[in-house]
Amino acid sequence: MEQTDQLIMDTAHRLFADHCSAGVVNSAEMGTEPTKLMQAILEAGLPLAWVPEEAGGVGGSLALGFNLIRQAAGFALAAPLAETLVANRVLADSKLAVDESWAVLVSDGGALPMLTDGKVTGLVENAPMPPGVARLVAPVSDQGAVRIAVFAPDSAEIEHRESLAGEPRARVHWKEALPLQLSSALDDMSEDGLRQFCALVRACQIAGAMEKMNELTVTYVKERQQFGRALGKFQAIQHMVADIAGESALANAAVEQAVRELSAHPRPFGDSADSLLSIATAKVVASEAAGTVSRLAHQCHGAMGFSYEYPLQQYSRRIWSWREEYGSEFYWSERIGLAVAEELQSSAPGQTEGRVWDIVSR
Repeated sequence: MEQTDQLIMDTAHRLFADHCSAGVVNSAEMGTEPTKLMQAILEAGLPLAWVPEEAGGVGGSLALGFNLIRQAAGFALAAPLAETLVANRVLADSKLAVDESWAVLVSDGGALPMLTDGKVTGLVENAPMPPGVARLVAPVSDQGAVRIAVFAPDSAEIEHRESLAGEPRARVHWKEALPLQLSSALDDMSEDGLRQFCALVRACQIAGAMEKMNELTVTYVKERQQFGRALGKFQAIQHMVADIAGESALANAAVEQAVRELSAHPRPFGDSADSLLSIATAKVVASEAAGTVSRLAHQCHGAMGFSYEYPLQQYSRRIWSWREEYGSEFYWSERIGLAVAEELQSSAPGQTEGRVWDIVSR
């Protein structure tokens, strides 16, 4: 299985390197759809990595999908691979049909649209909405239970927007819309479980982008000459580069731990105290590192880092955008605090100190 995962990762890396240059990313932000890139991704079957083999997919592990997402972020991928991976996994877990077209999960971590008499009404303020998407996959609430509804794009009023990174987002409003497909109520999927899963996706993307920013910065300070020597020879620059590498490594470690915790859980979209703490920690660590890494990387690059032709700004704008989506570090820090307080309240008298150590160790 590890050999198969590595083969898929190698294939994806070559594909991204061949079809997703900095110029392609800039063109996509200007409105030119990266047709060759998106077609190559579909032909390679990457959006089906999380779909079981019996449903026509690759049957890959959770770790494979999250590694693909992290790798794609290292190329500032101008295609909704992460969103389609999640949408297809949700469809497969809901026993709904999965095909090889682009689909996105229409959710922003807020309140779910409501299902009443078989029709959906509700608003999603900040949903990913790339051009050419064929299906909208929406978690909806049916008297407190989560169900998955599939829509055509013309089923809703869609107000197209852009994130800070230039990625397509939209305000999606359904008014008594009739789904094309509708799952039964799902016992192993919850509103908060979906929010946690998507938060980990964003944390993975931040970690992948910061790895690339570290690589760009190291290369730049080695090559750029100032006062007769390379920038990397100056002690202040060396400290900045070391801090970038440290923050990036810490974020990657937190993300990998969260992926391991979630992989051990039989219900990746369900509620779990252990996965909550690890996912919340990953999102907090990655989001806080995003501010530090982007600041230091741009200081090392000077004006070059802000130029449109140089790729650093593609990554810094993305991590600024991703850190706010599906809960900022402030939201998830509060969730960690509430979870710890709840566990401590359930502790027997005199065992509080031991319980704190157990929670911190986890």
